[in-house]
Amino acid sequence: MATSLENGLVLGLLGTGKIGSAVMSGYCTPVADKSTWVPKHIFVSPRGTEKAKALHARFPNHVTIASSNQAVIDHSNIIFISLLPDVARQELPLLNFPQHVTIVSMMATIPYQELLDLLRLPRSQVVRTIPLPSSSRRTGPILAYPPHPLVRELLQQIGTPVMVNEESEVTTLTGMTAMISFFYATCGTLQQWCVQNGVENQASRDYVASFFQSLADAGMISHEPFQDMADEAATAGGLNEQTHRGLVASGAYDLLLDQVDAIYTRLTKRAPAPRGGN
Repeated sequence: MATSLENGLVLGLLGTGKIGSAVMSGYCTPVADKSTWVPKHIFVSPRGTEKAKALHARFPNHVTIASSNQAVIDHSNIIFISLLPDVARQELPLLNFPQHVTIVSMMATIPYQELLDLLRLPRSQVVRTIPLPSSSRRTGPILAYPPHPLVRELLQQIGTPVMVNEESEVTTLTGMTAMISFFYATCGTLQQWCVQNGVENQASRDYVASFFQSLADAGMISHEPFQDMADEAATAGGLNEQTHRGLVASGAYDLLLDQVDAIYTRLTKRAPAPRGGN
C-alpha cells in the first residue's frame, strides 16, 4: 500500500492496555500485502507497566518506555490515548499538549465533546476512534470521528478506517462488535456438525474458517448491496435458497435483530428505529 506518511513520524501512547498494545504492535509489524509503513519510533507511557515492558521486549528498536505521560507527549508527533475513562478524566487536564499535536483517542466511552474539553484542543486536531484487537495484524475495521485526512491514512496502515460524519454513527456501529461471539459460535456449531457427520476435526475447522473468510473478502471488494448478493447466491431450487427460506420461516433473522436492538438500547438508552425503515 502506497502512503504519503512521513517516515520520521513519532507515535506516542498514553495507557498501554490491550487495545493500545494491539495498535502499536500493528504499527511495528509490516505486512507485505497490506502495509509496510512503520513509524520512526514509538514512546509509551509507564502506565500498564507489564504490557509496556512486553511491547518494548518485542520491539526493542521501535518502542521506548517514557518516564511519564508528559514525556510521551513531548517526544511525539501523534498521540494515541488509551487510558481508562476515570484515569483520563483525572490526568488529561494536568498534561500540556502542544498546539500542533494530533490526538487519536481510543477510549470508547468518552464522547467527542468531552475529549475536546479534557484536551483543550481544537476539533481539527482530535479524532475519536474505536480500534479492534485485530489491528495487531493490520486488519479489521476502525471507527473514527470526525473525518481527518492524516488520521485516515495512519489508520489505513493497520486496518480499514470507517470515518463517519456524525458521532451517533460511531455508537450504532459499535453495536456490531457484539456479534463476535455469535460469529465464532456459528462457525463452531457448523464445524461440530461436520465432525459429527464424519469429517476430521482439523479439516472441518480449516474449511469453515476459509469458507467464511472468502465470503467476507467478496463482500469487501463488491459494491453490491448485501441483500442482492444473498439473492444471487440463492438460485432457484439450490442449496442456498433452501437454507435461506428455512431461516426466514423460522424467524432466525428477526431473532438476530432482536439482539441488535437490545444492544442499541443498552448503548444509547433509546429505542432503535422501527424495522423496515431507511
